[in-house]
Amino acid sequence: MDEKTIKAAEGILKKGDRVELIPTKDGIKVVKIRREPVKN
Repeated sequence: MDEKTIKAAEGILKKGDRVELIPTKDGIKVVKIRREPVKN
């Protein structure tokens, strides 16, 4: 992973969201995962 990818992942984690790192042929893709409760 390069420094740009690490900074992107750390920025998301600092906000309290989850991060998913997906290896691709072009490098690593960073995906922000948000979970919100569903109201019944």
